[in-house]
Amino acid sequence: MTQPLEAAGGRGTAADEATVPVPHSAWMPPRFFLLFGLAGALLHYLVGGPLLLRLPWLGAALAAAGLGVMLWGVRTFAAAKTTIKPYEKSRVVVKDGPYRFTRNPMYLGMVSMLGGLALALGTAGPWAALVALAATLQLRFIRNEERALAAALGEPYERYRRTVRRWL
Repeated sequence: MTQPLEAAGGRGTAADEATVPVPHSAWMPPRFFLLFGLAGALLHYLVGGPLLLRLPWLGAALAAAGLGVMLWGVRTFAAAKTTIKPYEKSRVVVKDGPYRFTRNPMYLGMVSMLGGLALALGTAGPWAALVALAATLQLRFIRNEERALAAALGEPYERYRRTVRRWL
């Protein structure tokens, strides 16, 4: 179920600016995901280190589940005809699909995929990359997106936020 809402204020107003989460940049979440994933893998293969926790089959399953959740979130947004781009203004509260369980299924999927990589490789490098990605998503994107959604969508979003957890 989606609820379309228009934000107050015209184009270019302070109200409009408050409803756009982050400025457009080349450094959007997928690029951070690739950067941290590559960094974690390189640290594993170039530096190595002791195995902290290595469960390759569970890692592969977690990565596959993360990809599935992320794609489910993308498809749900597409069906609701809303944007997945964090630099564009949202106009609907999406409550269907994975959004019934998590407010951020696409980010959860990315973090889960890196968690799968960390479990598959097992050394500290991939685990550090996982923590770095989660922190980057939380501090650079999620915090700003939630502020912008609250400004743009008001009480319907606040109700949704009170009933659905940020991650799980």
